[in-house]
Amino acid sequence: MDWSIRQLLVVVICCFCSSVNSEEWSLTNLPPEIPMPPVITKQAPSKHIVDPRELIVIDCEATGSPEIRYSWLKNGRELDVDSDSSISWSAAPNSGTITIELDGDNPDKSYEGKYQCKAANHRGTAVTNEIEVTITASPLFAFDEDREITVPVGAQHVLECLPILGEAIPPPNIYWTKDGSNPIDLTERISIDADNNLIFANIEEADAGEYSCRAEYVKLGTIRIANTLTLIVDTASPRGARAPSFLKRDINLPPVNRGEDLTLRCITEGLPTPEVRWRRTSGGALPAARAKVVGTSLVIEEVVERDAGSYECTASNSLGKNKYEVMVTVNAAPYWKTEPEGQMLAPGDDATILCEAAGTPTPEVSWKRNGEPLGDQANRRVSGTTLSLSELVKDDSAVYQCIARNNLGTRITNAYINVVELPPIMLTAANKKYAYVQDQDAQLHCLSFGSPKPQITWYKEELLAGDRYQILSNGTLVIATVSTEDDGMYKCMATNKFGEEALQAELSVKRKTRIATPPIALEVKAGNEAQFVCVVDKDPDLDLTIVWLKNGAPLKPGSRITTPVLGTLLIKDTMSSDSALYTCLASTTRDEASAQATLSVIDVPEPPLNLQLSNQADVSVTLSWDMGNENNSPIEGYTIQYQENRIMPGEWQEMKVIDGRDTLTADLDLNPWLNYEFRVTARNKVGESEPSDATERYTTPAAAPNAVPGGIKGEGTEPTNMVISWEPLPGLQQNGPGLRYEVRYREQPQSRRRRQADSDWTVETVNDPNGKEFVVEDTPTYTAYEITVQAKNDFGDGPLSDVVVGYSGEDFPAAAVENAAVGDVTPRSVRLDWDPISEEDVNGDLKGYKVRYYSEDDPDNVMEKTFEGDEPTALIDGLTPYKNYNFTVVPYNGKGDGPPSSPPVKASTPESTPGAPGALRANVVDSKTLDVQWEAPLEPNGVITGYTLTYRTMPGPGIPEGRLGAPMEISVDDPATTNAELSELEEQTWYRIELQAKTKIGPGDMKELETSTSDPAPPLKPETVEILDTGENFINVSWVPAKVGPRPSQFYVEYRERGTNSEQMWLQTESVDPDPYSETLQKTIDGLNPGTRYQLRVVASNNFGKGWTDIQETTTEGESPLAQAATPVGRQGWFIGLMCAIALLILILLIICFIKKNRGGKYKVSEKEDALKGDPETQPIKDDAGFGEYRPRESPDEVMAKPPTGSIPSLAGSDKPGSETDSMAEYGDADPGMFNEDGSFIGQYGADKKQRPPEEPTSPAAFSTFV
Repeated sequence: MDWSIRQLLVVVICCFCSSVNSEEWSLTNLPPEIPMPPVITKQAPSKHIVDPRELIVIDCEATGSPEIRYSWLKNGRELDVDSDSSISWSAAPNSGTITIELDGDNPDKSYEGKYQCKAANHRGTAVTNEIEVTITASPLFAFDEDREITVPVGAQHVLECLPILGEAIPPPNIYWTKDGSNPIDLTERISIDADNNLIFANIEEADAGEYSCRAEYVKLGTIRIANTLTLIVDTASPRGARAPSFLKRDINLPPVNRGEDLTLRCITEGLPTPEVRWRRTSGGALPAARAKVVGTSLVIEEVVERDAGSYECTASNSLGKNKYEVMVTVNAAPYWKTEPEGQMLAPGDDATILCEAAGTPTPEVSWKRNGEPLGDQANRRVSGTTLSLSELVKDDSAVYQCIARNNLGTRITNAYINVVELPPIMLTAANKKYAYVQDQDAQLHCLSFGSPKPQITWYKEELLAGDRYQILSNGTLVIATVSTEDDGMYKCMATNKFGEEALQAELSVKRKTRIATPPIALEVKAGNEAQFVCVVDKDPDLDLTIVWLKNGAPLKPGSRITTPVLGTLLIKDTMSSDSALYTCLASTTRDEASAQATLSVIDVPEPPLNLQLSNQADVSVTLSWDMGNENNSPIEGYTIQYQENRIMPGEWQEMKVIDGRDTLTADLDLNPWLNYEFRVTARNKVGESEPSDATERYTTPAAAPNAVPGGIKGEGTEPTNMVISWEPLPGLQQNGPGLRYEVRYREQPQSRRRRQADSDWTVETVNDPNGKEFVVEDTPTYTAYEITVQAKNDFGDGPLSDVVVGYSGEDFPAAAVENAAVGDVTPRSVRLDWDPISEEDVNGDLKGYKVRYYSEDDPDNVMEKTFEGDEPTALIDGLTPYKNYNFTVVPYNGKGDGPPSSPPVKASTPESTPGAPGALRANVVDSKTLDVQWEAPLEPNGVITGYTLTYRTMPGPGIPEGRLGAPMEISVDDPATTNAELSELEEQTWYRIELQAKTKIGPGDMKELETSTSDPAPPLKPETVEILDTGENFINVSWVPAKVGPRPSQFYVEYRERGTNSEQMWLQTESVDPDPYSETLQKTIDGLNPGTRYQLRVVASNNFGKGWTDIQETTTEGESPLAQAATPVGRQGWFIGLMCAIALLILILLIICFIKKNRGGKYKVSEKEDALKGDPETQPIKDDAGFGEYRPRESPDEVMAKPPTGSIPSLAGSDKPGSETDSMAEYGDADPGMFNEDGSFIGQYGADKKQRPPEEPTSPAAFSTFV
């Protein structure tokens, strides 16, 4: 090529490059002005099955320059397209496609064959694969009459499909229909074999109907229908359950071709329906993406060579298991592992074409040039799958064919060599800007063209080299895992031996988008709310979009599923269908990040299905069922329940609990004489399912009892009887009508060497089915008997129970123990020994002995200790030292105690060390002196000889032993002395005081006191008084003692009812000792009146005075006991009744007067008035007394001067408690808080008619009294 032509090509290519939008391009897209060999771009499939009613179109298209010329071969010979009227060229430009038009009714079979297209120009010739054209055929089924077939329910059966007459091209889709409906679904019970027969593993009643086998020719849109088979199901003679077996086995399976679908059939029969499982036993696992089970068949789509191997089918039901293996072999027509590509090279270059083919059997590879066999050429060499050319020249431009062939077919591929001369030209736009995100692989494009192909290098100030940089074959620079340091300008340089070309590119790196907080997996109960939160971190310059996916598909929000804020997914009222894999997809314009989390909506399982009874026997049955929906929580087990018609009819009871998910059968042991129903529940961690539907009823026949009454024993309630008792058989074990019990007993033989005859037994019958005892009278005392109890009914005798030994009743022991004596004695224990009583005197079973004892200084306090067993000795511990004790021994048996031993045994315990002193306190005498006082020990344990008092300084209360001062000791030798004065002490200092009492044995237990010296002054009042709780009769008070000032020796609480001002009326609780280890103290005031207002204060005291807190008030809960008594008389029932009676009497008198007046009689009013003068209740009420009104306030002297009169309550009187009671508050100096005339506290509840203001002081004069 001269230089002018080269310049022209550069201009043309530049014009072309300006229109290139993609960085991906091929040499086939070059402008037509550049010479290019033909490249096949479209061809028909190698198997071309055609419908004769339609035009036969055989595609062939190619690109190249100059213009392509097309020709065709048929069966290896030149096809004259132009001379055959049935064949025509496609009208499309630059197309070599031909069209064949046939007679649809009578197609010419001569047009079937193998076609091959050639595309040629002066640069070379490309050829297509051989295209085999076949005309479709849809032959009919063989003819047969419609038939009826009768099959017993439960039996297996095969409905045969008629054969097709002739070869069907392509093979039809065979299926069966029932009653003319849609195709029958294939299941584990219903399958189709390789001969297209319909096979039932077991017949069900619902299978009855009309069946037909159909062939669907998809290519022709035609369906052929075979004869009709009417299936009649015989329910009168059902077939029983049976283990699985195989009807047909694909043992000699022919090889399957690569790319075809493989179907492995497992045709079974059995009852219950066998469960079919497939697995691969060699060569790896099943290809999950391409394998599926249809009915009982395993289908593997688009088989490849690695699918070859052994496969196993397992069929199982509750009665057994069966399995078989089938070997699969895969053949493959040739296909390309490495398909060669066209190459544009310069003169003098070397070329290598690699062509790798695969197949089974292994294909042979051959080569052609422009569709013709290779000739000899000095610079060309063939080595198997490789064709090499060296020192290329222009004439080496051609299309080379690589041909792979085995017995299953032939494949042809084309690869051109185009020898041209051209300097580099950049096809990528200059100064292009790229933006990527951190950690992405950036790609900067540098697409160039030239011949020979330009060499690409990239620079960023210097040549880029290293593992992070990769230059692709199209010149693109790939920078792995970019960072902000990769920002900047880059330069691409394209070079070949005819020149070089450069371009600039700019890279900008953004911050990576990442999921900062991914959503977490959730497991929620159905109906609850689920919320996923997804927090995203991204570059601030990039906009963020978050989309939620459900199982990979975009999730559409709605009323139940919302995204309240960006990154949050809220699902309300969750249901089972919400269980899925949810993805948070965060996207920017530059990158995206995602995180996934699963949502499992769990619920109780669905009830088990399809309950069936099998293996039915008299007292057993097998129950089977199918698993219901687990609702996303695996089933953990099942519970079988039953209901029967006799014992507890209508009540479901638990029969059997089964653990495990996959146990779907259970053998049930039944009881005779019952009518059963069964149901099953499933359980998972959420809970128990609803029960399944119940089975049909199952009745067991009656039978003799098969159980022995339990709990058989013989015990006497009196010395002359024995009660034989047992536990009656429960209803489920009675097994039939007429249940009764036969009781057999006899005295236990003295020798067990010879078994006595059965005639020695006494036999009694208890006819009550619920009977549970029989009483044997007139027995000797505590005599052994052998006992058996046997259950019987109208159907026979049950098993005889084992012999049980029982005893007649015991009597009290008849004799006392003898020779009781004292053994070892310690200060706190005494051991007694005695002679045991004889067996004859025990009168029963000796349980042991009781020792009764008392101290002579307290003879009324008799104590007792029990010693079980027959040992004639006892150790009585827990005694008090230095005491005189009396002991008696009493034998006892099951009946009770025998006589005590006599005379009592005496023993004295020796002295011991004393217990701790009874109390220890210290009072402040002055700032350096403490008066220590104590009480004698409550447990002297001997004669007290004195006391030892030790004291020492300490930094504060509760300080550990190591920080105490040196001990000082005072010995008190007079046992009557109970105090000691500690002088010359340090001021304001804490001391620990320890006190021990002594006997001649030694010092006893220690009493400790921690106290301090302080000023000789009254203590400060306590702080922070708080009422913790109140009840009807108590108040609980707490306080904080003063932390400074003189120390109190005790605290107590003073209290009184409100309204009592006299200081003498304060009551006080028991004292509370100071506790240096507690910040607060408390005391409960008991014995109070309910519904009463109380005043209280806390008092701290010592030898020098007291400190009082301010008065606080509170009210006890409940109603005052005087509240009801204070109800006004005008509201009491008796008073209202009396008033009504008086009104009625007056009305009657008025009526009588009216009648007499009308009759002319005279009514002597004056006489009536005189008669009424003697009745004080009828006297007019004077103004000075008032009716129910308060008297004017009078002095106590005026009140005392008047004689007491009855008080009349006001009809409009106050409802306040105490308004109708006479108060003593106005009588002299009587304490209003104390008793009234009748000795009660009623006076405390008096009240003024007018309410005093709160600040008005309470005084005795403030109470008014009705007169």
